[in-house]
Amino acid sequence: LKGGDKSPKKSADHKGWKSIPLLPVSAQGGRLNDFVSSVNERNCEKIVSPISDADFAIPVSGDSMAPEYPNGSQVHVKRINEEAFIEWGRVYVLDTCNGAVIKRIVPSDKAGFVKCLSINPDPIYAPFEVDLKDVYGIYRVMLCLSIK
Repeated sequence: LKGGDKSPKKSADHKGWKSIPLLPVSAQGGRLNDFVSSVNERNCEKIVSPISDADFAIPVSGDSMAPEYPNGSQVHVKRINEEAFIEWGRVYVLDTCNGAVIKRIVPSDKAGFVKCLSINPDPIYAPFEVDLKDVYGIYRVMLCLSIK
C-alpha cells in the first residue's frame, strides 16, 4: 500500500498482532493489485489481525465457500509467489481479470491452469479452471473472521 508505515503496528494489549487495511467491498470488483498499489493506506478502515504477516483483509461475498467462509466474513490474506509453489488443497484469494475469488485450489489437468473448488456442495457452485495468465496475484487465506 502506498503511504503509511510498512512496519507491523503492534498493540500493547496483544503482542504480535498488527493493524492491517480492510479493503472495501468495491475492491472485489476490480484488480486487487491495482487497488493495493494505488490506494493510500490511510483511506482504508484498519482492523487488528492476530496474523503478524497478513497483508490485508477482504470481505467474503456470496455463499460458495459456506459454511467455512460465510457471506459477510473477513479473510486475512498474505500474497504468495505462485511461481515458487502453490500448496494444493488450501484456500486462496485469486486476483483475476474477472475480479477476486476465494476458492480451494487444486491442480488442473490442463498445463498452466488451476482448478477452483467451492466448499458449498450446491451444484450451482461447480468447479472451474482458471488460466494462470489471467491471474494477477494469489493470496493465501491465513484467517477467517465471522460473526455467528
